[in-house]
Amino acid sequence: MRKVFLLLILLLAFLPFALCASGVDTFCYDRLDNTAQLAYEALYYCMTNLAGSWNCGSMPQEAIRQAYECILMDHPEIFWSDGYTYVTSYVNNEISGHRIELEYDRDAKSILAANAELEKALVDIVRKIGRTDKSYETVRALYDHFTENFTYDALNLDQSMYSVMMTGTGVCASFARAFEFILQCLDIPCTVVRGRLSSEYGMPGSTLGHEWNLVFLNGSWYHVDVTSAISMRHETGQTDYRFLCATTAEILQTHMIDNVVPLPDCSDSSLNFYNYYGLSVESYSREAVASCMLRAMEMGLGPLVKFTNYRALTEAVDDLFTNRGIFQAIKDYTGLAPEHVEYSLDDRTLVLRLIV
Repeated sequence: MRKVFLLLILLLAFLPFALCASGVDTFCYDRLDNTAQLAYEALYYCMTNLAGSWNCGSMPQEAIRQAYECILMDHPEIFWSDGYTYVTSYVNNEISGHRIELEYDRDAKSILAANAELEKALVDIVRKIGRTDKSYETVRALYDHFTENFTYDALNLDQSMYSVMMTGTGVCASFARAFEFILQCLDIPCTVVRGRLSSEYGMPGSTLGHEWNLVFLNGSWYHVDVTSAISMRHETGQTDYRFLCATTAEILQTHMIDNVVPLPDCSDSSLNFYNYYGLSVESYSREAVASCMLRAMEMGLGPLVKFTNYRALTEAVDDLFTNRGIFQAIKDYTGLAPEHVEYSLDDRTLVLRLIV
């Protein structure tokens, strides 16, 4: 907790308005070419000092566009920027120069007041998740907090992280930026990813643009989509961990990537929720399923198991439910003798849950 306060104090000492610039917020900047990086640096200075314009000379408009978008993706704490206009000046019918006119939806006084509110909200969330270490458990705790406490609201037009931090409601852009903001303040590298959803399943429609996150843990990048998790919990009442530390292959089952800068290939599956906690089964046996379900119950998740393939899943359903072996399995591994057992099966995630 002390670290959070130190980060905020150090930041406010050097930047007049922006919060939590922690040195882990250059993902997009690092992937721009030299020209776009120069535009990024100039625009960033203007935006963090509320400068109204920048004489950009002959800087290509595409480099400026990329730079502006990347600043917003790297720096969710700059929530007051409201776009820009590219202006060409003429003298005697000849071009005399080009400039960028920047727009802001707040003045200095209201930004400082909002930052004070955000500091309080940040500390409150960190207290609730109970962790500040740079670990998978911290990211999972924040994922659970978003999923359990925040609500998707398509009518909320504020796509900055401010609305989520203040009201607990938002859309994909605001959720992704709030998630990024908190992790960056905890010194965990995180960025925003842009694309679309290719599958609905209770989530916003696939024709809409979508934003989620990349998070860097234990030497690897992972996809995290708290918006989809929020939507799925609203539909099913359960936390869906498909979108926590997913690989590229896993996220592409429901998402399409169309990002401003290239993304790394996220191929490390060691932080997949079910792999990490030993809740997955590759080859079916009653013992393997019972072990996973008992471990899940100890975690407060209820009796569940994830199968890594349809063959193991089919064998489990045939043995436990078609042939009614579930009653003997429960008696063998728990000593209980239930009269009635139901189960739910998610054919997208291959997760089997018991309802006893």
